[in-house]
Amino acid sequence: MDHGVNRNLIVTDGKIEVTRFKEIVEDNSIKKIAMNISGGADSPLVLYFIAKSISISKAYDKEIYPHFMIDTGNVISNRPSWIPKQVDIVRGLFPDVTIHDLMTQEYRRTDDWDDTAERYIRNSGAKKYCDKLEENMFNIIQPDLLLTGTTRNLPSNLLKLYGHQTDSTGHIINAGKQLSIEQIPKKERSPWHKVNKRFIAHQYRKEGLMENLYPITESCVCESMGEVYETGGKDFPCKVCHQCIEKYIAFGMYDRCVAK
Repeated sequence: MDHGVNRNLIVTDGKIEVTRFKEIVEDNSIKKIAMNISGGADSPLVLYFIAKSISISKAYDKEIYPHFMIDTGNVISNRPSWIPKQVDIVRGLFPDVTIHDLMTQEYRRTDDWDDTAERYIRNSGAKKYCDKLEENMFNIIQPDLLLTGTTRNLPSNLLKLYGHQTDSTGHIINAGKQLSIEQIPKKERSPWHKVNKRFIAHQYRKEGLMENLYPITESCVCESMGEVYETGGKDFPCKVCHQCIEKYIAFGMYDRCVAK
């Protein structure tokens, strides 16, 4: 079944080419592919394209193992219920591809939790918990490859133009650290390491995923980023965090298809 994908397995917007899916499909040493899904727009699109590439190339000896780490302290997030639906949508589009049941692991960043304020006050503990759960996932699944959906940030001047919040030194709040291609570990390399959210949005529209997959993606981090609360963003989507601004610039909508 061809869903509009170029049969050379190269994903492009006409300017930038992503060849990672082609490389994976053509690598006979890769059989078990673990896929970390965060629930945002980026990672389910990785799942979509790797499943599509397997289907087009008929590389049915490759199997996908989706994995999700739930932050149980984020009580307003739809991710626990939406991520299984994301997986089901991709599975329905490519029924010939083996996509295993979603492996779910829970954590709560207790060292970041303020009982008085009933919210997270910083984000320093997340990586510690996620690294531990990821190690557990590797021990259970023993994959040949781990895929993630990390993208590059949009240009800072563009984020500021759209009203992104900055700190007292003028730096973008919660923009995250950019990694060079060389700094991204091979086992965790994201196919999107060279592209930003506008590229992702282009693929959603080109592949016809705006009606089924996009509405159940969630990017806002208003509950897990203390800085967002300091800027007054307490609604969901908050419309002020880095992830919200990027999504609006790329898609013209925030989470839950909120347009303004």
